[in-house]
Amino acid sequence: MTINVIEGGFQGYHNYYHPEEFFKTDATKGAIYLHDGERAAKVNESFINGLHLGIEEEIGDSSGLLMYQCGQQWATLDMKRFNERMRHEYGGSKLDIWQMNKQFVMETWWWPLTIQGFGGWHLTLGDKDNEALQSKGLTVIELRNSAVAQSMALAGKPVCHMYAGLFSGVFSFYDREERGCIEIQCYAMGNDVCKFLVGPSKLMNSAEFWSKEGATANEVLAKLG
Repeated sequence: MTINVIEGGFQGYHNYYHPEEFFKTDATKGAIYLHDGERAAKVNESFINGLHLGIEEEIGDSSGLLMYQCGQQWATLDMKRFNERMRHEYGGSKLDIWQMNKQFVMETWWWPLTIQGFGGWHLTLGDKDNEALQSKGLTVIELRNSAVAQSMALAGKPVCHMYAGLFSGVFSFYDREERGCIEIQCYAMGNDVCKFLVGPSKLMNSAEFWSKEGATANEVLAKLG
C-alpha cells in the first residue's frame, strides 16, 4: 500500500488508470509523488502490522481510539485538498463538493486510495434495499482487501480503526455535520469483508453497544432499520 505525506498541491488531469500516470518518482530526492503532487511512501503489511501492534503494546486498549483519531485528522487534511481539486476539475472553480452528487464525490475520492492499496469499497448510497437506513442518515460501507485487516488476519476483533476514523472525517466534512463511524464486521474476525456504519453519533453509540454485546453486522443493521 501507499501512505500519503501531505505535501504539494493539485495538478495534471483527473483520469488516471496506469501506474506511470499515478505515481511519479524523483530519484535525486528518493521520493515518490502521487499524480497531484502529494508525496507518498510505499510500505508493506509488516510495517502496518508492526505499527498497530507497537501502539497497542504502548498504550493498551486506547490504541484503537488513537488510530481512529489519526484517521479523522487524515480525512480533514485530505478532504480540504480534494475539495479544492474538485472545485477546479468539476465545479468551474465555483462549486464545492457538497454541492455535487454525493455518490459521485465519494467514488471519485476513494478511487485513488484503491490504486494506493487501501482496498475496494461499496456504499449503500442510493441503494433501494437500504432506504430505511438512509432515511436516518446512515451509510453502510463494505470494504474488501483492507490493508490493516489483511496484515492482522485472525486477530479475533475489529482492527480497522484508522479506516473508521477516516470515514468519520470524510462524511463529517461532506455533510458539514459531525458523523461517527464504527466497524461492525471485520476480515480479521474471519469475515469475507469489513463493514462500517457511518451516521449520527447517537445512533453510532447504540450500534457500538450492540456490537460489543455480540450482535452481528446484520443484527445491528436490523435494529437500526
